[in-house]
Amino acid sequence: MLQTHMMAGTCTVKPARISPTSFTRQGRGTEFIPGDGAPAAMGRRIEELLLVAEFGAAVGTLLDPHQVCAAAGEWLCSAIGWQLLSVCCHGDAAGTLRHNDGTRNRRESKKCQKSAAAPVYVAKTLNGLSDASDVYTIPFPDGSGTLSLSRKSMVESQYSDEFVLGIVENLARSLVNARECDRLKTLSMRDHLTGLYNRRVFEAMLEVETRKRTSKPFSLLLIDLDNFKIINDTYGHGTGDQVLVAVAKMLRLSFRKSDVVSRYGGEEFAVLLPETAPDSAWMVAERFRENVASLSIGYRAENIMPTVSVGIASIAYRFGIEVADVLEEADRALYQAKANGKNRVCASLLGENG
Repeated sequence: MLQTHMMAGTCTVKPARISPTSFTRQGRGTEFIPGDGAPAAMGRRIEELLLVAEFGAAVGTLLDPHQVCAAAGEWLCSAIGWQLLSVCCHGDAAGTLRHNDGTRNRRESKKCQKSAAAPVYVAKTLNGLSDASDVYTIPFPDGSGTLSLSRKSMVESQYSDEFVLGIVENLARSLVNARECDRLKTLSMRDHLTGLYNRRVFEAMLEVETRKRTSKPFSLLLIDLDNFKIINDTYGHGTGDQVLVAVAKMLRLSFRKSDVVSRYGGEEFAVLLPETAPDSAWMVAERFRENVASLSIGYRAENIMPTVSVGIASIAYRFGIEVADVLEEADRALYQAKANGKNRVCASLLGENG
């Protein structure tokens, strides 16, 4: 506080006398009242700042959202006795830090939880369940999500609002960084148009499958859109992209989650079928071909009816087989399907034993 004195056209400024003060905790808040406990209160505040810095160091270097939350839960429990129940992320603005003590705040918290796409983290010990009266939900200051803590564990710890805000801000910032890293990692693995794995990722997974020490067979499908250049030239590249997206969607619907589906390049797709014998590979490839042939993509007054040709390479015996061998065999079968009139499936068996 400053006192200003005006004397003969000049201005002099000198410090005003400051009364001794100290912190007194009432509930969870912190306020100044006259007294002689200021050193103790200042020491407490410094202790909280150091704890916030320690928490930031524990979660700030992790680049996986679930690992960030797991590390946060472990640190909060071991360092200050807080019990982290769950963390949710969403895109709606949640405003500033609020507590769920009143009806309005509870309503805002429910809105945050409702807009969350899915929990990023749920405590294993509780499986996400707790008595509603014991759940203390706090929105992130940047509106990117919420975290839920055990109210009992927080009340017993008696930390200040500033400390709570520091913890929440650090967690929110670390999660934003981790989610962005996760997004960039996904982008580097996926084709931007169809959302399928790209060629680089597919060939890496094919390499892993080829090197497995097992006697179980696997199959590779190379799929090519018939007459795709004509579609682009006739209807435009935008419509061609719609056809690619429609075929990619059909790929997702036609194969198992354990199968690796990719856009191999241009109008060509590839599917890796682990533990799939030649007969089974043929059946799923033929079913997919029929599904694509049933598609009808509208363009003005016309309907585009795409078809695909499929080449299969089935590997019965892995010893001595290279990735290039598998791709070459599937490509040879695909060429045969094209030569035989398109809109059909051709297969080849590679690596027969004896």
